Amino acid sequence: MEEPDQVRVLRQLAQVVAGSAPDAPLSLRLCLACTTILDVQGGSLTLAYDEPGRTTLCVTDEHAARLEDLQEVLGEGPSFAASREDRLVAVTVDDGADDRWPHFAEAAREALGGPCTVVAVPISPGDRPLGVATFYRRRPDTALPLPPRTVQLLVDAVGVALTQADAGDEALQERAGSWGERSRINQAVGMVMAQLRVRPDDALALLRAHAYAHAASLPQIAADVLERRLDFTVVDGGDPAEERHGEEER
Repeated sequence: MEEPDQVRVLRQLAQVVAGSAPDAPLSLRLCLACTTILDVQGGSLTLAYDEPGRTTLCVTDEHAARLEDLQEVLGEGPSFAASREDRLVAVTVDDGADDRWPHFAEAAREALGGPCTVVAVPISPGDRPLGVATFYRRRPDTALPLPPRTVQLLVDAVGVALTQADAGDEALQERAGSWGERSRINQAVGMVMAQLRVRPDDALALLRAHAYAHAASLPQIAADVLERRLDFTVVDGGDPAEERHGEEER
């Protein structure tokens, strides 16, 4: 008798993870296994997606990292929708405009060098999402080899594996710096609040806008604020992001 999809996909997940490099972090091995099973090119796993404690456990490649960073900087995109609505969101990013996330759609096309597909799945083994698994495919095709319920089961199984991992697991230890990185962003928000006398949401929006305008990541802009290279009360003067780009070109 043929195995049900749910049983088969969990067996496949176990086999792929078992056959992967044992010295790689568990989170990365689980994410890579999902990309193989779902026939996508890359992905990422991010916990507490829409919360102050947000942290990305792993990214499979630079394109997945860029998609994560774009959504965080812009505050929009399919992964935010997956987290807030607790459902799988699969979208094509092509030459047409997307009224839901116009800035993300344009930036994603540029980041991946053309049309692509983004699949965002909430990690929800319990009552509410723990985070989001985000995958990309370098062609506009949202068709997956598994039905949505089985895709959700796969990602939820990954969530269970992560939450039940030993506290000394290298995946969490390696990414512990992400929590420190988030703390630095929160510190930068506090400094911008003090500089401009604005609310936390407004301060974070300003940091995101600055990062987007200068093609920088949010942690980079936060570092500029904390190290006093960027002061939002100063109108004139050089911009740290521009100086960084200039140094890279040299």
